[in-house]
Amino acid sequence: MGARACSLSPGIIDTPQGRREASTHASMQRLIDATPLGRTGSSEDVASVVAFMLSDEAGFLNGIDILVDGGVFAAVRGD
Repeated sequence: MGARACSLSPGIIDTPQGRREASTHASMQRLIDATPLGRTGSSEDVASVVAFMLSDEAGFLNGIDILVDGGVFAAVRGD
């Protein structure tokens, strides 16, 4: 059986490092404001996607990057 290769790209996740970054970069708040879900992500949001990617249900998933960003990339790209 061949190997599967997938990656995950998180958006703005509420972590101590993320909060520190947001306190010094106003652009991060603009990204949060542009996020269609209207909030930062949580570590649980990311972990849930990782768990799915590693599960048998994702057995046909391969060669893809999963954005876990609340839709901000699509929203900003559409500007």
